[in-house]
Amino acid sequence: MKILLIEDHLFQREAMQMQLELITSPKISLIRTAASGVEALQIMADFKPDILLCDLKMPEMDGITFLSHISELMFTGSIIITSASNQIVLDTVQKMCMSYHLKVIGAISKPVKINTLKELLHLAYVESLMNSTFVPPSSVKSKTFTEKELEHALVQGWIKPYFQPLVAFDGGEWKSCEALIRFVHPILGVLPPTSFLPQLSKMHKDAELALLSINYILQHQAELAGRPVAVNINPTTLMHNHFVDRLLDIAKQQPSLCKQVYFEITESDALINTGRALESASRLALHGFNLSIDDFGTGYSSLTLLDTLPFDSLKVDMSFIRAMESSKTAAAIVEACLLLSSRLELKSVAEGVETQVLWQQLQSLGCTLAQGYYIAAPMPVERLKDWHESWQVKVSKHQLATEIC
Repeated sequence: MKILLIEDHLFQREAMQMQLELITSPKISLIRTAASGVEALQIMADFKPDILLCDLKMPEMDGITFLSHISELMFTGSIIITSASNQIVLDTVQKMCMSYHLKVIGAISKPVKINTLKELLHLAYVESLMNSTFVPPSSVKSKTFTEKELEHALVQGWIKPYFQPLVAFDGGEWKSCEALIRFVHPILGVLPPTSFLPQLSKMHKDAELALLSINYILQHQAELAGRPVAVNINPTTLMHNHFVDRLLDIAKQQPSLCKQVYFEITESDALINTGRALESASRLALHGFNLSIDDFGTGYSSLTLLDTLPFDSLKVDMSFIRAMESSKTAAAIVEACLLLSSRLELKSVAEGVETQVLWQQLQSLGCTLAQGYYIAAPMPVERLKDWHESWQVKVSKHQLATEIC
């Protein structure tokens, strides 16, 4: 890993450089230093660091302005903030970085301790292994995939699920995952869902994608360690002539399937008015499959469905979760959804947890499970083990729970 250390105080800069040189794992290949944001930008003209250690209070250009500049340069490495500033400032800067799509691993108070530095470097190393950044939509928006190209991609296995973990608020334990379809193009890289899913839906591939995810989950039980995985299904999938029949055929060969897979019902507004879809959803519940309402709180039909089908959990819509910190209305809606979930004895899932502040707020409200970029981005199944190790370190370091599970 290549590191750029930005620190205006000579003694502290030399002390941190010595600490970095003492760290043998993860392996550091090169360390460069800068005394200001201006000098750092000059260095980065021909030096591409994997990790930035950045002070905030510096002459010429402070660290906050420097971070703003590197966001415009589309810096994709990891950032560790080193500062004597108070926690309010550090939290605000981390929120700013998130809005700029910068990857902040953590913040260290001065004087820097080598053990803390080593832990954050390990997290940054694991994050680099899991880095699967989407191709920016602007670079693929002119690309329209033909039906033949998408059929070929399905045959080649380029279209497959990535996995986003769900963890428990009360102990940090990794409980389950959500399967999210990705197109891993051999030339364009990992494509955003908007670039191919609408076309696949027009091709009536919704049911096929759900079954593809289920078979993929069965093939990778070792990596998932038996944890259940949510598969998204919409009314179109449920109305497919043979979807439930094919699923139940798989279940005959895999009796534990209903423990390995559960279903998130999307577009629930359309579901309530579709008898065929309700029939299929009822059959799934009858055969032991757990059901969850996705994007709960966005329509009246969600409430009706709670009284119609035996749901096991509900997922609060991420638009309310993300707005909680700045909107009293959103916070009240989330609190009401969580209260309803508790009264009905359902698990509650907060989707879109992207900051530690949100984690703590939802934890205090008694939410059951967390999902979002604060925990993990969607990733290939083979990277779940490394993520889990880094998550356990994060739970301990930030005291997210009283125990690590």
